[in-house]
Amino acid sequence: MTPGDPGPGGARSRAVETAAARRAARLVRDAGQLRDGTPVRVRPLVTQDRALLVAGFKALSHRSRRARFLQGVSDAQFARMLPVLLDTVDQRAHVALVLYAAGGPIGVGRLRRFTGDPGAADLAVTVADDWQGRGAGSVLARELLARAGDLREIRTVVSADNHASLALLSRLGQLRSEGANGDCDVVVQLHRSPAASA
Repeated sequence: MTPGDPGPGGARSRAVETAAARRAARLVRDAGQLRDGTPVRVRPLVTQDRALLVAGFKALSHRSRRARFLQGVSDAQFARMLPVLLDTVDQRAHVALVLYAAGGPIGVGRLRRFTGDPGAADLAVTVADDWQGRGAGSVLARELLARAGDLREIRTVVSADNHASLALLSRLGQLRSEGANGDCDVVVQLHRSPAASA
C-alpha cells in the first residue's frame, strides 16, 4: 500500500482522511517569524500526517538524521518508528506540532511527558536541512512549551557535537548535562511557566 492508496475501506477511508486533514488545516495559526523575518505558522501533528513525516525524513541529510536520533536511521527503521511518532500523540501527554514557512512544512517538534513524572518531558525538534540555523527549532520549542502547561523541566539526550540543540535547550532554562560516549544527558530547569510565555 502506498501513502496515497486508500487501502481497505476505499472511498470511506479517503473521506475520513480528507475530513481529518481539513480539521488540522483549521488549527493552523501564526507562530511569529524566524530570525531572518520569514513568517511561520504551526499546527498540531495528526495521524494523517504519515506521508508528510516520511517525505520530510527522506529529505533529511545523514547529519540531520544523526542529530535527531543519535545514530544513522534508515528509511525502514523510520517506518517502524512511525506508530510511536504518530499514534501516541494526544496533544496533552504527547504534544507534536508541524511548522510551516513559504507554503510548506519545514519542521516537526514533539514534547512527551514522562509517565512517572508528568512535570518533566522529553523535547525533540527536527528541522529540514535548508531551514536550519534560522530559528525554526526555537519557534517549535516555544510553541511546544506554550501548549505543555505546568511543565517544570526538560530531560533529553543530545549528541555532544549537536551545538545547535544544546544552545536551544540552554535558552529554555538552566541546563545541566553529563556526557558519556559522545552523548549528553541533559536536564533543563525551565525559566518560567510555559503558560506565562504563551
